[in-house]
Amino acid sequence: MKISELINLSHGSVSALEGFAFEEKDIVSIEYDSRKVYAGSLFAAVAGLESDGHDFIDDAVEKGCAAIVISAARADEFRHLAGKGITILLSDDTRKSLSRLSAVFCGNPSQKLHVTGVTGTNGKTSITYLLESVFSENNIKCAVMGTINYRWGGREVEAPNTTPESREIQYMLKQMLDDGVTHVIMEVSSHALELNRVDDVAFDNAVFTNLTGDHIDFHKTMDKYFAAKKRLFHLLNASPKPDKSAVINIDDSYGRVIADDCRGMNFKTVTFGFSQDSDIKVLSESVRNRITGLSYSFTAENFQGSVDLKLAGRFQVHNSLAVFASALNSGVSAEIICSGIEKLKSVPGRLQVLESGHGFFIVVDYAHTPDALLKLLQSLCEMEHRRLIAVFGCGGDRDKTKRPVMGAIASENADYAIVTSDNPRTENPADIVNDIVAGIKSENYIVESDREKAIERAVSMAEPGDIIVIAGKGHEDYQIIGKTKRHFDDREIALKYASMRERN
Repeated sequence: MKISELINLSHGSVSALEGFAFEEKDIVSIEYDSRKVYAGSLFAAVAGLESDGHDFIDDAVEKGCAAIVISAARADEFRHLAGKGITILLSDDTRKSLSRLSAVFCGNPSQKLHVTGVTGTNGKTSITYLLESVFSENNIKCAVMGTINYRWGGREVEAPNTTPESREIQYMLKQMLDDGVTHVIMEVSSHALELNRVDDVAFDNAVFTNLTGDHIDFHKTMDKYFAAKKRLFHLLNASPKPDKSAVINIDDSYGRVIADDCRGMNFKTVTFGFSQDSDIKVLSESVRNRITGLSYSFTAENFQGSVDLKLAGRFQVHNSLAVFASALNSGVSAEIICSGIEKLKSVPGRLQVLESGHGFFIVVDYAHTPDALLKLLQSLCEMEHRRLIAVFGCGGDRDKTKRPVMGAIASENADYAIVTSDNPRTENPADIVNDIVAGIKSENYIVESDREKAIERAVSMAEPGDIIVIAGKGHEDYQIIGKTKRHFDDREIALKYASMRERN
């Protein structure tokens, strides 16, 4: 694509630097990482959380980039590039321009796909797995971008972020489209919304799960965190797609605010929950929550149904209702939706049940926020059990305010708690544990900072009828200590010690 064509199609996102020679060239790729630049690339200098792309412009030029996008406020810093055959483009916001240029360069692939975006603090991953199962049941060729991986057509790509950078999103959407995908399901994180990664995705559906305290280290306040989440629905409003819809949990107070805001927008709004005024409403007396699965009945417009999920946990009521509403809005029949929901056997690291072989169950879950941990433990308490043993920690270099809260939740809702390490990163694990213990007022806990030893302790003390829950890391198969990432999988560790106990 010619540089002039990119400029024209960006609709004012970038402009050529005046008084600087304009070199018309073919652009062969869009890049924001100077290490990936090659001859003919356009390099967008984006300010990241830890580094600024403007500091790497000389590297990009040396590698043969054809054009650079820089902040308009810093134009004078780069006039020394005159005569080097580089076209300099100015932007008021290089991050937004990266999104726009990537979409244009890839041919705006989301406009040719059916795209569902799922946002909220908890439940996003489960919803994407459930909706993928429903679409597959309806013979729809779909793709998923989410926390665990990005996958389509038998291909799996590692997911460094829940929602990748805008350039990766657009390139993947183009690849998915080329591979015959028709429907894309995307977890949309608050970081992605705040950092403009999905600004140029044309959404068909937007789903809101809930909002509880998380990522305050990044957003600083709950109001800013909520504002980031709400952006998804403004992007839906701006989408050129016909027959758009929003699916919102109004059992959540933030969801009610979003639902009210959406009433004046150009799409259909469908609410769900236990609330009597929900469009899709669960019959609370019908809920059966067992370690082997969840069942319930619900009502929707002109439809009354029931589902018998293989997934356990009361919170899966909301997740599956969100899927029902979203799939229905996507043209899938109610009968196929229920069938697809029921076929999903598990979601990696989301109340994932492991058989110990000793008469007790081991549950691994990603719960790493106060609300998620509370809902997880409350749901497990509903299930038939002897004792509930909770193993958990909190991540380092992240929101410290939630640590004592999670300590209190664990000690109050489990029979026994083992406080341990999560991903300590550059923090001292002992300091993290002390922050957690500060919230515990009872004596039903011990501290074991080594996560493997903590899991071993839980497995060794468990008896028939007990439930061990290992919370915080879920599907993750690594642990970050300092800046070193090492292999560590809660599921592998738990089963290893269960197996050793069997041999003994």
